[in-house]
Amino acid sequence: MIILFPEVKFIDYCWKEAMPSYADVRVWMKIFVSVLENTSTFYKKLAIFLKKIKSFPSKDNGLLQKHLHLYSKQQGLFPKGNGYKRAADPSSFSDTVIIMKKLFILLVCLLPMLAQAQMETSVAGFIPLSGSGRIVYNFNPGWRFHRGDIKGAEAVQFDDTAWQVVSTPHSVELMPAEASGCRNYQGVAWYRKHFVIPQDMRGKEVSLHFEAAMGKQVVYLNGRKVQEHLGGYLPFTVQLTEQGVQPGDSCLLAVMTDNSDDKNFPPGKRQYTLDFAYHGGIYRDVWMIGKSSVAITDALEADKVAGGGVFVHFDHISEKKADVYVNTEVHNSGKQARSVTVETILADAGDAPVRRASQQVKLQPGESKTVRQQLTVRNPELWSPDSPYLYRIQSRVKAGRETLDGGVTRVGIRKAEFKEQDGFWLNDKPFGQLVGANRHQDFAYVGNALPNSQQWRDAKRLRDAGCTIIRVAHYPQDPAFMDACDELGLFVIVATPGWQYWNKDPEFAKLVHKNTREMIRRDRNHPSVLMWEPILNETPYPRDFALEALRITREEFPYPGRPVAAADVHSKGVAENYDVVYGWPGDDEKADRPKQCIFTREFGENVDDWYAHNNNNRAS
Repeated sequence: MIILFPEVKFIDYCWKEAMPSYADVRVWMKIFVSVLENTSTFYKKLAIFLKKIKSFPSKDNGLLQKHLHLYSKQQGLFPKGNGYKRAADPSSFSDTVIIMKKLFILLVCLLPMLAQAQMETSVAGFIPLSGSGRIVYNFNPGWRFHRGDIKGAEAVQFDDTAWQVVSTPHSVELMPAEASGCRNYQGVAWYRKHFVIPQDMRGKEVSLHFEAAMGKQVVYLNGRKVQEHLGGYLPFTVQLTEQGVQPGDSCLLAVMTDNSDDKNFPPGKRQYTLDFAYHGGIYRDVWMIGKSSVAITDALEADKVAGGGVFVHFDHISEKKADVYVNTEVHNSGKQARSVTVETILADAGDAPVRRASQQVKLQPGESKTVRQQLTVRNPELWSPDSPYLYRIQSRVKAGRETLDGGVTRVGIRKAEFKEQDGFWLNDKPFGQLVGANRHQDFAYVGNALPNSQQWRDAKRLRDAGCTIIRVAHYPQDPAFMDACDELGLFVIVATPGWQYWNKDPEFAKLVHKNTREMIRRDRNHPSVLMWEPILNETPYPRDFALEALRITREEFPYPGRPVAAADVHSKGVAENYDVVYGWPGDDEKADRPKQCIFTREFGENVDDWYAHNNNNRAS
């Protein structure tokens, strides 16, 4: 008779639900959730587990084993003597229950390290590259939070000791399972964080990268306003070094967020009539990044058309070969001219080099230059939903043998074409029908504040359900979700923020177009991105707006194989100009049917009815 204690069921549930991608680890961790037959068996299984840990692709393997050893020693987890045997009488399990509880505590302590050991997380567009010279710290823990406005909350001397201590991603309040219909908190919320700039940041340009915070944000550093940002779905960066902050300095960062209705920036629609919610707070990851004075720029911070950062594109793709083009912008923020080498390695999925290119460049103080390199791959592994193979672009900026900066960009080589009446083709073959769903980023209770593991789980469930394409409705979503779609073989339609609302003020249209440029710069290297949706969903916008939105998609991605632009066939300027049009079943049989491929973006009874969300026939 095998008895599973409540803790065991809970661990197994959390492990399956929170981290579905770590199946291999999960198998080996089952030694922690099984009833122990005896001590010797446990030791044997533990030895196998530790051996398995050594194969984890992580620099933290030694740390993991050290913590396991120290914790087990301190807690007396492993009993001496003849061990513990199974028995039918539950009263004889008291010692085993104690052991299982201790193992449960140990497992909870190990989960973050195990997750880090198995999961690659992109930071500001890069997978961190060991020995690159770029330093990345997780800035999520240790915030103090207050829901509501409060005078003087930006001041250094303000007493925040009574505020709640939280970690980002964070939601301003826990919500019921269904939170549409203006039920969510709307208004100001404050975050404060006391921190010290680490000493290993000496000589680095230090910044804070916010993946997103909802609504309007005002950022204060040591009591002084340093930045404002509008919009809740795209990243922004706060430059610390430019503000005079040095390693060893004690700092106070205060961030005011406000998710209340505001018609002046997109989406703009009042939440009372919205079919999703602007859940408030700093709801995505925050990172501290340290870069050398000569480093690769950030694509959004550079603010250049089709430029900044690393931009990878392809041409002449077939099963026999593919040309890979890598544009890398490097900036010198120092006071002296520097000569550096930009090295690009195209590696396979296992990090084995396939092709290599290097080019020297001289930069004057304050100067930026873009290095353009070409690599040809023979017999490439082509990316597709059934075989989502990811190559790894390793980018390094070097001065002699010293690496100053770098990172990894995961890319998929694939050729996607919409051939009008012949439909969608992938890698020179008819693909068949694209089947998928619309995905909002909110979740029961936590609103928008999903951890990266939950983003991955959502993508996995959609793929397992048979989806091959996801429309991120109606805004750019978490970078972790985009990474998951690359890994799992899900095409994505990336939409600029907007839904059933138009503001005639010219500044509103400018902000929409700014969002579109930024989402393209953020997501242009993802093989999962098949289409851009640069217009406002289900909105009667003017013709010149639609044409400018289309022009921007082509200007920001001016190379063969660019993701196409899609919009409603019945909107002004779309049918005559856009690459793909949104329509309905039967539109292809009409006399005035469009020549482009028709994509049905939403279809289902009562799809926008808040009270029909549980209908069995609901689909989108």
